[in-house]
Amino acid sequence: MSKLKALFNSRKTAFGSKDKLILYFNQYFGIKPKDIELYKKALTHKSVSAAFNNERLEYLGDTILSSIVATYLFHKFPDKNEGGLTVLTSKVVTRDKLNEIGVHINLNEHIIAIDFEKGYKNIVGNAYEAVIGAIFLDLGFEKTTKAIEKSLLNHIDLKELDEAKTNYKSVLIVWGQKTGNKVVFKGKKLPESNKYKSTLYINKKKVNSIAKDSKKQAELDLSQKALNSLFLDDY
Repeated sequence: MSKLKALFNSRKTAFGSKDKLILYFNQYFGIKPKDIELYKKALTHKSVSAAFNNERLEYLGDTILSSIVATYLFHKFPDKNEGGLTVLTSKVVTRDKLNEIGVHINLNEHIIAIDFEKGYKNIVGNAYEAVIGAIFLDLGFEKTTKAIEKSLLNHIDLKELDEAKTNYKSVLIVWGQKTGNKVVFKGKKLPESNKYKSTLYINKKKVNSIAKDSKKQAELDLSQKALNSLFLDDY
């Protein structure tokens, strides 16, 4: 029996006992898992196994999460327009926010990865999305909606988040990921003016160019202009 197979077949695994794992999901997600193997897979980083890991569940969970959060915010903020809803949704589902909430609900304590302490980028947020994918497959859409409300939305001050300064580049990138549009920034330093010129491409089509004192400011301004255009200055 392989070391990996023995790990998952043992009652006492890296996840703790089956009962403890079920108790965790009940406490923080408000669910009782049926197929516990789905959740073990959702918590397994690709560094452990190329065959048994959470990447596919993460892909599914990402789509489900965005849909449920968007629907929740649609009803929560009936007077907010399309652009405003898009921006707020993107703030809720950013990797930084999912990483933060994942640690808050102790999800990081249940993730299995080789050399976890090295700190894989976004490992907690990715695992959260994978867990959402597992819940959806195991228990369906309604239970997944309630799980997201309990584990994520109930821990976020949406008014405060809505009023927080917007990182327009992050919003544009998230919009691209969710809608299947490829967002690319290309740029260079202008020696004659000591400014940085950045050009934005969406689906390989040039959208706009701008020169600013820094790369960061150029990309932020380009992103804001693009979002204004996409949503007709609605947000």
